[in-house]
Amino acid sequence: MVMELKHAAARAFVESLRLRSEHTARSYAQAVGRFLEETGKPVSRITVADAANYLGSLSGLSAASRAHHISAVRSFLKYCQGQGIIPQTPLDALRRPRVAITSMNRYVTQVEAERLLVGAKEISSSCYLACAALLLTGLRVSELAAAQWRHVYQDSEGRVGLLVVGKGGKERVVKLREDLFALLQEHRRKRELPTELDARDKSPLIADRLGTPYTTRGLHKLIAQAVKAAGINKPVSPHWLRHSFATLAALGGAPAYQLQADLGHARLETSQRYVHWAKGLAESAVDWLPIGVLPKQ
Repeated sequence: MVMELKHAAARAFVESLRLRSEHTARSYAQAVGRFLEETGKPVSRITVADAANYLGSLSGLSAASRAHHISAVRSFLKYCQGQGIIPQTPLDALRRPRVAITSMNRYVTQVEAERLLVGAKEISSSCYLACAALLLTGLRVSELAAAQWRHVYQDSEGRVGLLVVGKGGKERVVKLREDLFALLQEHRRKRELPTELDARDKSPLIADRLGTPYTTRGLHKLIAQAVKAAGINKPVSPHWLRHSFATLAALGGAPAYQLQADLGHARLETSQRYVHWAKGLAESAVDWLPIGVLPKQ
């Protein structure tokens, strides 16, 4: 049975939901009714403290039930803001626009990646290492610029990894393939640095001829030089190589959850795109259509 709502705004909100789903309208009506009963005030007079007390009243419910009640009340309050019943906050005015997905075609194929590495090797060992590191780890250019030798480590079975500090200071680890680790060691030998792992060594993972770390701008220049040397007719950047890592790994069968862990994506949905794009046009509903546009001769 639907809770009878005394507030006109609540009744109007539920009616707007009923046009889309009777079930949603019924369940939201109960949640909003409980909220209004708990606060005991007109919507326009409800305070932050009232909302906090309401949250406390939900403590006896399961996590799923609490989430449902909170979602319903949030939707109701947003509706009230839209109707001018309660004021908007500065945060409500700062709404992010919908951003078009532009990463779908920003990657290099396997053949182009191999050409890029050949071209990079002709430029310098640092250029070759930078291209290889970005292609084989999916690191952001800022993450590669900040990486130091002390961030490289071995696990209990001898596998080599890199501790990465990503967006918002979030840490993750990425695996370093044996060929990439060998390149890193060779890079250090040319700089006359020890190749043994040392958690105290703050020297940059990739350094220029003076031994100083490359800036993000410097890494952009290295990639641009490699692209030109390889004769690739695409505006390839370090971020393209991050997309390339994800796309080529997905083509090889990497699951979305692994891409999320390696790339440091906050949402699995972002990683799932690469798995979807990797399939390309191999799978499409059009293949099941029983009709044709040309008559049989």
